[in-house]
Amino acid sequence: MARSTIDRRPNGRYRARYVGPDRKWHSKTFDRKVDADRWLRDQLAGLDRGEWLNPQARRTTVAEFADRWLETTVHLTPKSRDSYESLLRVHVLPKFGTWRVSDVDRASVRSWLSNLQAEGLSASRTRHCRTVISRIMVTAMEAGAIKSNPAAGIKVSGGSDRDMLFLNAEQVSRLAHHAELQNPGAGTLILVLAYGGLRWGEAVGLRRGRCDLLRSRLLVKETISEVNGKLYFGSTKTHEDRVIVLPRRIAEQLAAHLAERVPEEPDALLFSNKVGNPLRNSNFRHRIWQPACKESGMPEGLRIHDMRHTAASLAVSAGANLKAVQRLLGHASATMTLDRYSHLFTDDLEALADRLDVAFSEANASYARPGGDDNVVELSA
Repeated sequence: MARSTIDRRPNGRYRARYVGPDRKWHSKTFDRKVDADRWLRDQLAGLDRGEWLNPQARRTTVAEFADRWLETTVHLTPKSRDSYESLLRVHVLPKFGTWRVSDVDRASVRSWLSNLQAEGLSASRTRHCRTVISRIMVTAMEAGAIKSNPAAGIKVSGGSDRDMLFLNAEQVSRLAHHAELQNPGAGTLILVLAYGGLRWGEAVGLRRGRCDLLRSRLLVKETISEVNGKLYFGSTKTHEDRVIVLPRRIAEQLAAHLAERVPEEPDALLFSNKVGNPLRNSNFRHRIWQPACKESGMPEGLRIHDMRHTAASLAVSAGANLKAVQRLLGHASATMTLDRYSHLFTDDLEALADRLDVAFSEANASYARPGGDDNVVELSA
């Protein structure tokens, strides 16, 4: 039972007090004792139900809780953290920074997100804004400032900001050929991206010592991200290592690339610039990718990241199941893979329907033959 008291102050008002779960006294004064009694009963009842809210925390601003939340994001990659800080600075704090966290409700969050889109912010970026305010609210919940997250479950209208582009195997080979003409080794990098399903940072972070090309395997252990012109080495997006198994011909080409262009040291990067430093996405895109796409006749707007989508498409067309595609791409769950690439599995459903049709036909073939079932009763005319 929480400690609690009601006493009369020298000015004649009544002060109700109790000790909260934070082991601190919380109080409020009233003109009438009956009001003090009622308030104290409500607070103690909330304690008993586990619904107590910290009065001091409820007065804390969104900006203060944003700082607390950022302190818990040390596990994020520098690129992700920089993105969150940018969203806070440009969109979240100008709207909610001075608000008490207890004053933020679902209506205000929904209206804010709608206004962001009306002002031209992309659906993807708006969803990221929702993620930021939601995580700040979770931090406030954990501090006992609010009962529920007002941003949870709010939908952002609009689908993907751009359609995914998928290349077939012939297009990949053509693009890789023209990239190789632009810069030796660039074609091999594109093949690894298109058949290995790696993110750009994972591909340029590959090292010689993590290649087992006799078994066509690559260990994906780290990624390189570029933030404000600086390169950072870190763990993969899911903070988990994974093994990629390349098609044999791709592995053979990669082995030739290692023999010709990669130093013998285990830490040597598989793909680097002329002095052995990591490749930068912006430089590769302007100097190699875009010219190669133009000369090879690729779809307009094709991005380097579309090689990851292409890897998923090529894998599914080759018969890969959902779990295999998840492992290839390094998604945290099969649900994430299905949400992203469900349309690629349509052919699987059609093939399944065909196989079930054959099974049904075979199982019922005897009923179509005269005398196929002794229990069949013939009807007389």
